[in-house]
Amino acid sequence: MNRLGGKVAIVSGAGGGIGSAICHRLALEGSSIICVDINENTLNETVHSINSNNGKSIALARDVSEEQTAEMAVQLATEKLGGLDILVNNAVYDLPLAPLTEISLEDWRRTMDVNLNSAFLMSKHCIPKMDEYGGGSIIHIASQLGRTARPGRPWYCAAKAGLINLAKAMALDHAAQNIRVNSLSPGPVETNRYLSNFSSSSEAQKTSNTLLDRLGKPDEIAAGVAFLASDDASFMTGSDLLIDGGYTVP
Repeated sequence: MNRLGGKVAIVSGAGGGIGSAICHRLALEGSSIICVDINENTLNETVHSINSNNGKSIALARDVSEEQTAEMAVQLATEKLGGLDILVNNAVYDLPLAPLTEISLEDWRRTMDVNLNSAFLMSKHCIPKMDEYGGGSIIHIASQLGRTARPGRPWYCAAKAGLINLAKAMALDHAAQNIRVNSLSPGPVETNRYLSNFSSSSEAQKTSNTLLDRLGKPDEIAAGVAFLASDDASFMTGSDLLIDGGYTVP
């Protein structure tokens, strides 16, 4: 597989389960990657693994809610890797389950800064450079909960729904620059972040609520990202690619 040979990507949330899988899949497909995450330990694990397997990636350990992080990521991509073709906005910040009335303003703002506003910042600084290099693909990692809802997750549902519609609005604004913008909505996925809410993996699997009766795997989400980033999706923009095991069908 070499659909992304010679391409340069920026991926936020690169140290998480889905983010790491995305970085590995993009590298496997031939892309060089700026990997961004606030967790330096997991970030370095991702980068070390990619580079040890003949891939090319660079770690940027910073908070994606800060505008300077986006500026630095773009600078690294263009100066160290020679271009910018792909942006994957995947960073996430979690809160404990709670109704809106039990969420502090500080916590609400932090979730929006990471889960939604970082996509604005990264896109704002990536688009001019993508335009210089002839276009690109931007992918916002949303969620099936951007289409439906679950109790205790108003902040998550709001941010993910925002990403889905942000992709549509950006697709309208930047099509003339040959920049495609899509969102990808995973269902429940078997990551450490998800499993930490349960006593065991088997207990977590019982909560999937999918037609396939299981949790998704990070690699299954990464495959969708690689498709959207590649020329195989060249006629696709303003769409939300739903990979949720049938969660939203009933």
